[in-house]
Amino acid sequence: MRVGLVSVLVTTLFSTSAFAGKLTPAAVSASSNYPEEGGISYTPERLSDGKVSTSWVEGDKGSGLGAWTEIDLGGEKSVQKVKIWGGLWYSADYWKRANRPKEIEFEYSDGSKDTFTLKDEMKVQEFVLPAVRKTSKVKLKIRGIYDGTTWLDTAISEVQFFDTEADGAIGVRAVTSSSTLPADADGNYDPNNASDGINDTMWCEGNKAGDGTGDWLEFQLPSSQSVSKLTLINGIGTSMPFWMKANRATAATLTFSDGSTEAIAIKNSMLSQTISFPAHTTSKVRISFTTVAKGKEFNDLCISEAAFSE
Repeated sequence: MRVGLVSVLVTTLFSTSAFAGKLTPAAVSASSNYPEEGGISYTPERLSDGKVSTSWVEGDKGSGLGAWTEIDLGGEKSVQKVKIWGGLWYSADYWKRANRPKEIEFEYSDGSKDTFTLKDEMKVQEFVLPAVRKTSKVKLKIRGIYDGTTWLDTAISEVQFFDTEADGAIGVRAVTSSSTLPADADGNYDPNNASDGINDTMWCEGNKAGDGTGDWLEFQLPSSQSVSKLTLINGIGTSMPFWMKANRATAATLTFSDGSTEAIAIKNSMLSQTISFPAHTTSKVRISFTTVAKGKEFNDLCISEAAFSE
């Protein structure tokens, strides 16, 4: 399957408790950005658009050392961790060709600082701050780089900040599936992609004999918890043209750890949708897809994101 991006090395880091709240930036600025080219923008807003196939690329002279981006959190928050997708994640080839950050300095609104070292791997990297930082802004300054093979410019594809307040979303310990489409030149379609907080990585079933009807995703929760909502991005969440190519779900059955079930309807839409159902206390939820809408090119059912909440 060709979906226009690589998700091959996405690694989801699972919490043993409910996730803290993911923060939505009010604004993002930068010291510079690479000029738009071929209709593709590299502005700092790309850092928080929920997609790893878009990136901020600095436009400073040289390799990018000292370039910075500043995330305005829209008021004082208690920041406890961050996830960083370093490099140009448009494809595995592009990731190798552009510079990647090796060391990033975090500066908070009170002037305090932390420095983190990233591995030179095309994987999401999570850092827990040494102490919770009360801050309204975080400036990320590039202090070290890994050299790309072609371009001097340094790229970061996505940054996510988390505060100490639970946002209602329930953490996931692991995700399994009935089948998985084999990895190809565009990446993998692992079930964990459905729980990584990124819209353009996805799980796709790999049942050659079917269209996804009867396939399932199962979410293992950290403990037995009450769930009553499912927030879903149905199909390939990259863009409307790619969304049209693969199968999407239109109905499913939720099965809980005590064997009870709920039937749900799913909108045939690429927009995020929240589906409510009677509350169940459970340690896992299986989503078994009962009907699907056919895509124009691939006979594979895909789900980009799925998250449960109370």
